[in-house]
Amino acid sequence: MRYNSPMTPGDSLRDFFLKGGIPVTLTLLGLNVLTFLAAFLSPQVALPFLATEMVFDSANALHAPWTFLTYPLVSVGFSLWLIITLVFFWLSGGSLERSWGSGRFAAFFFAVTAVSAASLFLGGILLHQQIPPLNDLFLPLTALIVAFCMINPNETLTFYFFPIQARWVALIVTAWVYFQYGTMLGSVLGLFACGGILAAFLYVRFGRSWADIGSYAGPRRAPRGPDLRVYPAARPSSRTTLDGSRRRSPFDLAGRWKDWQERRRLEKLLRNSGFSDSEPRWRDDEERRRR
Repeated sequence: MRYNSPMTPGDSLRDFFLKGGIPVTLTLLGLNVLTFLAAFLSPQVALPFLATEMVFDSANALHAPWTFLTYPLVSVGFSLWLIITLVFFWLSGGSLERSWGSGRFAAFFFAVTAVSAASLFLGGILLHQQIPPLNDLFLPLTALIVAFCMINPNETLTFYFFPIQARWVALIVTAWVYFQYGTMLGSVLGLFACGGILAAFLYVRFGRSWADIGSYAGPRRAPRGPDLRVYPAARPSSRTTLDGSRRRSPFDLAGRWKDWQERRRLEKLLRNSGFSDSEPRWRDDEERRRR
């Protein structure tokens, strides 16, 4: 591929989803944007389809079991809360996907998605109570935030200029889910609403070792014999600045914006340089001396 060759729309779309190593996160965000636009531009057609085929409705759940997994893809109605949800999903989901890898992150996301819906569904059956339809990323997002905070408990997150340790953020998010659903459905069903958070806690705490689950600091462990030393290869940290001078918090939006601008500037500089892979490579020093 020549760097100075024009990019097709397909190349641009592929580069967008692969850039940053978070294709699953960007795909989920893109699907939310698509459902929002469909509901906004054609509500007479899109809303009935989304309500019956994608939104989780406890009354219709057994006839449409795929809605246990599809309800986070539905975002309808523009609001500030929708923007905040998408931004925090990009931050927390992107951090976990870079750490775990796209395959494990996708499996984890859909697992906590299904557990959240199934937990409320089971609670409604046991208490003979109707559960309101579920849609948007809120419940799976809370599980992702709790997982991130458990892996990085000492990470300091800044909310409205107030620094809070991640361990306390996990508790705040859990209490938020409980009281929000507990106010609507009762205190017992508020506990069932925390099913996805509980699944995230159990996976991080007992499902895998702290190093293997993808802690930013620790290398992955490998079995070794008594006389064999394993020196793990250094992995690039997604929390470092572009020049590698210091660690970058996943919630440092201003710093990430500057890094993105610098990457774009370097890509443009390389593209305009006319360099291409088809040009002959430099011969090694010994061959040049012979000539």
